[in-house]
Amino acid sequence: MHFLPILVLLACTAFAADVSLEGTLEADYANHLENNFTINNAANHDLRIKMNVDMDENVRAVVGVASKSLVPGTSEFSRIRHRDEATPIGSDSSRWTPFVFDGISLEWTVSRGLTFIFGDIFYSFGSFNYYYWRNPDYYAAILPTQGMRGLGVRLGDDGYVYIGASDEGSKSGRIAASYAFAMPGLNKVNNKFTLAPMFDFISGREDLGRNHRYTFGVDANYSRSYTDLNYAVRGMFGLHPRHGNLVNTFTLEPSFNYKSFSLASTCYWALLSDTTDAVPITIEDTYSVDEKLIYVEPSYAFNKRFGMGWGFEWHKPGNKEDEDWFLIAPTGYVHPTVGMDLSFWISYAIREGYNYPGFGISSSVKF
Repeated sequence: MHFLPILVLLACTAFAADVSLEGTLEADYANHLENNFTINNAANHDLRIKMNVDMDENVRAVVGVASKSLVPGTSEFSRIRHRDEATPIGSDSSRWTPFVFDGISLEWTVSRGLTFIFGDIFYSFGSFNYYYWRNPDYYAAILPTQGMRGLGVRLGDDGYVYIGASDEGSKSGRIAASYAFAMPGLNKVNNKFTLAPMFDFISGREDLGRNHRYTFGVDANYSRSYTDLNYAVRGMFGLHPRHGNLVNTFTLEPSFNYKSFSLASTCYWALLSDTTDAVPITIEDTYSVDEKLIYVEPSYAFNKRFGMGWGFEWHKPGNKEDEDWFLIAPTGYVHPTVGMDLSFWISYAIREGYNYPGFGISSSVKF
């Protein structure tokens, strides 16, 4: 990270620019009790920092760095609140990873709602609201985080058109576009309905066995607000070809709150083919670890700082040999200030042949 102060100094001296930092930090501690009460503890983190160098009110340069804990013995990043892909306490070489370069871009805001961007571009579509899958770097109902270096146009807060060289390979090109439309007649102060289609096209990947791949998705959101009652329904559909077949995914996320009581849920379903097919569609052809998932969490907010929730999950793994499993997770939520959230949780997983409890603390900070 030694280059970051140097860049700040050069930018301030040469351009007399305004420099600011923003970022996110997710960190957790978890203790899972395995068979015979063997302790399996973990401490993961995901820290990302962006330096914004404002040349003037319309032109900005953005430089990113990141530090993430690793799964021991691999180059894979560990995952927050994950039992099997976590960084054990004591594995310092995996926990304390150095900062690495995480992209650079130049942004020019021509007018309100229209920004041109050149450099490293990252995007995803259809990420889950469900806490365990909330990070689109790993999971998504339609498309997890993708990267390219190229040119893009941002249209307001919910639209973009990107084109460039894909991170998928040196011979890959990519174009992606999405825009959220407010439906006429249904977009009012207390009644909103938006529809966001997305199209992602990639060509030149030799390892696909074909000369192109596309992904199409739709994310629809409807919400209604009253004095004490608010509710929302989110529906997502994903379509992407693999092995000459079409992979379909469906997601429904209804939620509502009445005064201090709220209910959140996620229902996900991937259409997989039978293993007797010549080239079957498996869970590896989707961006989740389950073929089906139902998550429900009722919660109650005692005040603005503290709340309690009771999560229940049903998982159907994509591997036909694995049995369905369940998870019960009472959670306490603490909100010390704006941009900071803490959750204290106890979990009990029910699997075929054995059960295991666990507890931990998870944190999320935005600055």
